[in-house]
Order: sequence, then C-alpha cells, then structure tokens
Amino acid sequence: MNLRAKLSLKLKIFLSLAVFYLAGVGTLTYLTVRFQRNLLLEQMVERAKTGISLMELSVTGSLYKLDILQLETIAQEAKALPDVDYAYVYDDEGRILGDYHEDRRLFLAKLPDMPSHRTIKSNESFVDIDYEKGILDVSKPIVLGHRKLGGIRLGFDLKPTLGEIRQVTFKAIGIATGVFLMGLLVLFGIASRMTSPIQRLTVAARHIEQGDLQHRVSLERGDELGSLAAAFDQMAERLLQRERELKESQAILRRADRLSSLGLLTAGLAHEIRNPLVAIRTFTQLLPERYEDPEFRGDFQSLALKEVDRICGLVNDLLSFARPSLPNVSAESVNEIVENIVRILDTQAKEKGILMRRWPADDLPKIFVDKEQIKQVCMNIILNALQSIEGEGVVEVSTRLVTNHSAESFVQIEVRDTGIGIPESDLDDIFNPFFTSKAGGNGLGLSISHQIVQEHGGFITVDSQVGVGTTFCINLPVRSAIHRENNHRPAHEEDPGR
Repeated sequence: MNLRAKLSLKLKIFLSLAVFYLAGVGTLTYLTVRFQRNLLLEQMVERAKTGISLMELSVTGSLYKLDILQLETIAQEAKALPDVDYAYVYDDEGRILGDYHEDRRLFLAKLPDMPSHRTIKSNESFVDIDYEKGILDVSKPIVLGHRKLGGIRLGFDLKPTLGEIRQVTFKAIGIATGVFLMGLLVLFGIASRMTSPIQRLTVAARHIEQGDLQHRVSLERGDELGSLAAAFDQMAERLLQRERELKESQAILRRADRLSSLGLLTAGLAHEIRNPLVAIRTFTQLLPERYEDPEFRGDFQSLALKEVDRICGLVNDLLSFARPSLPNVSAESVNEIVENIVRILDTQAKEKGILMRRWPADDLPKIFVDKEQIKQVCMNIILNALQSIEGEGVVEVSTRLVTNHSAESFVQIEVRDTGIGIPESDLDDIFNPFFTSKAGGNGLGLSISHQIVQEHGGFITVDSQVGVGTTFCINLPVRSAIHRENNHRPAHEEDPGR
C-alpha cells in the first residue's frame, strides 16, 4: 500500500491547506525580508552618494590648484567619517594625490583595480557592492568646466548594514514561523471540522456493513453534509424495514419447506408404522386363544414391546423435526444431529431399496449452531440425495474435521449419493430460490439450506457428475460469531423455521 492510500481524508485536507499556507507565509516573509534588505541598502547608497558629493565640494578647488597637503587632509578627514573604510583623490592620470594613510604610502600610486581605472576613464559616477568583503564602493569624476581634473573614491563598511539585514531576516523568519505554527493549529481545526461529519458517516457505514441497522448518524447541519447524513439515516431506516420484511418472508419460506419435508416423511412413516401395528393386532387377536401358552405370551410381549418402541422412536424423531422451537444457538454435536435425521429417513430409503451408510468421525468438537435449523439443512440435502436415485443405490453420510487455507477449522458433513447427478449447466443455479429440476418440487430446500449455513458463518460445496452421483459438503465453523449474536437475541423471537 502506497503512502497516498494510507493518508486519511483529514490529513490530506490538512496537508493541502498547510502547503498553500506555507507558500503564502513563505512568499510574504521573502518579500518582507527583500524589501527591508533593499531599503537598508538604498539608505546606505544614498548616504554614500551624499558623502561623496560633500567631498566633491571640498576637493574641486584643491585638486585644481594641486594642493597636495589639502587633498591629503580631505582624504584623511573623509576616512574619519563613520563607516568609511578608505578615501582616495586621483589626478587625471589616475595617480593618488590624496591618500588617507598618515604615512602617505599610496601617494602617486596607481591602483590596478577596476573601480580606480573606471573612475579616471569614465565621466559617470559608480556604486559597487562587494558582499564578500562587505564594502560599498562609490566613485565620482571631478570635472571643472570642460576639463576633467581627476576623481574621488570612497569605500563604506557594509558589515553593520549586512548585520542589520541578517537581524531583520532572522526576526522575520521567527515571526513567520510562529504565525505559521499558529496557523497550522487553525488549519487542523478546520480540517477536523470538515472531516468530522465524513468520519461519522464512515463509522455509520461500517456499522451498517456489519449488520447493525439500528445505528444512526444524527448529524444536525444545514449544509450538504447535513443533507447527506439525513439521507443516510433514511436509507438505514428503509434497510431496517426491508430486513424485517425479508426475515418474515424467510420465516414463511422455511416453514413451507419444513412442511413439505414433513409431508414426505409422513408418507414414508405411515407404511413403516403400519407393519408393526399389523403384527401387534395379529398377536392381540390370537392372545385369547393361546393365553395359556407361556411361550406365546413371551413372544407376544417381546414383539409388542419391540414394535412399540420402534414406533415411539420414529414418532419422537418426527416430532423433534416438526416441533416449532425458539431460535437457540448452543454447543451441539453434529454427529447426533446427523444420526437423528438419518434415522428418520432410513425407512424411506429402505422402501426405495437404497442403502444408507454412516461414517461419523470420532472426537468431533461441539460447535455453536441452531440445532433445529441444521437438522432442517441435513433433512433437505439427504432427502435430495434419496430422491436423485432411481432404483437401488447408496447414500453415504460422513462427518469430519477440516481446515481451510486460512487455518480456520470447520466441521464438515458430507452427503454422497449414487444418483443421476446434476448437469454442469445447473450447478450455478441450484441454490437459487424456486429453481428445481424435479417434478413437483418447489425449489426452496437447497436455497433455504444455503442461507441457513451462511448465517452460521459456513458454506456449502457441490461436486456432481451426470450418471455417477453428487456430493454435498456442509461446512460449519468451529467458532461461530452467530453464538455471540444470539446471546443477545430476545427470548420471544420466533424461530425462522417455524
């Protein structure tokens, strides 16, 4: 993930404003420092021009008369002025006649530097600034009438002025830094105020995504964000209403599917119950005639108890499947759930000549599920397996513990049959409501089973070959979040399977 993707909206807004603010403060500070610098330099230049103009008034007469002593005195007096580093008076050939040194070391010398050469050759005044040496050099030719007598040159010390410029710069930068930091606090507050409603909308969207449709933004603002928050709350309210309607529809569909399964079970159980009742009725009719026969009475008692227990077991299993119950997620044994359903359907399997085999895994952990709902899932899938077999066949039901690539553990119920199989073109549609390829089928069983397993945090996989058979794998997580959800579910809420 790159840096741009990591930045939050608040930080992006803050950084954007801070960059523009820094550019503005930086530009203003730069212009201020530059203005102050130029102002101080201009003042120094004007001071230098004034000084050399006054020196010109004193030098012209003495230079015309070639009064060397007076010229030296003028140069020394000019050097004595504040911030003056040197003062020279040149004749028309560029020789120094007025040397500011008391020992007259440069008297009649010709300086090789450009300012001295330019002072003699040109009729214009010049101002040069040497920042490395910290000198402001000003030179001016001395002209009397049409005759050029020579020139004068003054060097001013710029170090105090440059020091003042540095102080002004540091002071301006310090003030700008303080203003910038204070501005950053204001900008952060603005960014927070701009993004706070968006953050609340984001939190609300996450709650809605996680299924908490009761969460509301409740943002009272008169701007576009306020309108967006109000629209979001209205959307959440409509979603909550739709969810309630959907749950009611799902409850009706599950009840219809359960009743459909009960109809199939009842037809099979009627024949299974009739056979032991006929045997008991026959023995009961013979009992008066052979009452004195102890062997007959013993056989009758053994047979009657065995058949009655068998009938009671079948009826209890049927009632256990059909009895409405409240939603109840608890730690259950998958093997017991599967065994209960297989025992109910075993009679129907025998009538069709189908062999049912059980392969329960040992030491399976108990998982948190709604027992009645998982029984309904097993009932639907095993019934489909029985109905897919034409003539004799085998249905194998096995359980095992599996782990996926993410190291999540699932209890798997595998239902394998030797039926006609499912065409590959239909595999993507078998879990769609009302999709069925069976005559008289309603297409709800697999759809409801798929939904129940998903609500438990699991999934169903299918593998089928036409003419070979089909394998359904029901995968239920060992640790399921549905357990925590149902700990807070109202006790009076109806079972969706009712």
